[in-house]
Amino acid sequence: MGGNSNFNKVCREYRIRSTFTEPHSLWQNKCENTIGVLTKKIRAVRTRRRIPKCVWDFHIIWEAQIYSRTVHKGHCTPSEVLTGDTIDISEWTEFEFYDLVVYWDDREDETWQSIGRWLGPSHHIGSALYYYILTEKATILSRTSVQHITKEDFDTNEM
Repeated sequence: MGGNSNFNKVCREYRIRSTFTEPHSLWQNKCENTIGVLTKKIRAVRTRRRIPKCVWDFHIIWEAQIYSRTVHKGHCTPSEVLTGDTIDISEWTEFEFYDLVVYWDDREDETWQSIGRWLGPSHHIGSALYYYILTEKATILSRTSVQHITKEDFDTNEM
């Protein structure tokens, strides 16, 4: 980054003090510890649940969102410290990442359902409680009509 880059211009304009870290000195960047924690969690969950690497981007977002909404030090979550609001995490805990789920594409026909994998909340589409679903054809959909597959349902021939 040169002295006349857009980044440096903005820093000068808003009087933001910027510093550099030494190469290969991860302890100088405070977020590296959190990235390490998230990486360990993702590896453990991916191995235990046999999650393919192709959905790593959804997985890391889900883990980071859970991590930022849970208490680690003190008595408040990082999101609560930042915004001052008490955080509702129900949409992140309804399903576990990569759970098998049933979703409906056609609300008129409740008998037509599909099986997919839950990839997390979808906040940029529709209203509350939209979820990303990985379909059988490896496409990503956002749906509100998503339910768990129960053990009894999973054992039936129709499923």
